[in-house]
Amino acid sequence: MISESVVAQEKLTIATGLKPPLVSSAAHKGFLDTLAVELFRRINIDLEVVVVPAKRALVNANSGVDDGNLLRIKGLEKSYPNLVRVPETIFSSEFIGYSMKQSQLNGDWKMLTDYNVAYVRGWKIFENNVPNRENSIVVGDATQMFNMLKEGHVDVALYEKWQGLFLANKVGLTNVHLLEPPFVRLNMYMYLNKKHKLLIPKVSRELIKMKQDGSYQKIFNQTLGVLLNR
Repeated sequence: MISESVVAQEKLTIATGLKPPLVSSAAHKGFLDTLAVELFRRINIDLEVVVVPAKRALVNANSGVDDGNLLRIKGLEKSYPNLVRVPETIFSSEFIGYSMKQSQLNGDWKMLTDYNVAYVRGWKIFENNVPNRENSIVVGDATQMFNMLKEGHVDVALYEKWQGLFLANKVGLTNVHLLEPPFVRLNMYMYLNKKHKLLIPKVSRELIKMKQDGSYQKIFNQTLGVLLNR
């Protein structure tokens, strides 16, 4: 007789509020959902990644409606006590500037003072660090921001590196400059609902193996790396 716990582990659902190219769209295979599906396949679990609004993704994972959350910062369990972090970093998010001209910002927030800057409303990492609000434009969505950059209405657009590069390509910004190093680099983690806490060591070990055997980098190159060549 097969135990209920084994049956429950045959298929898991992990939620996320991420956008392409970190998750898949109709036209582009996403990095993190592709990685996660392969990661769980290696431990004989059929994983489905569902995209829902970010807040709902957290609530559903914490309540057990879904089995986990795909990508969040360290310490999330303080606010969502039913979530357990997979200790191995799954991704590092980089928050950078985009410009039509090459600029040497050197990852220094203070150097934004001399530029007209745009960022998306609600992105606390920018709201809390951009030094000169008088030169800042807060927009409702990222596509609007990159169109403003394309039309010369702002000097620097602030966003997450890979989602920004995806949108820049989408709106036809072929000569955009990524202003690196990033202002902030954050290690990010997967979380599972505590009912699956016994899976955590196995998931973490397999993620480490994927980094060591080259499969992590291969998926990265096929999904995110290709954006650098467009």
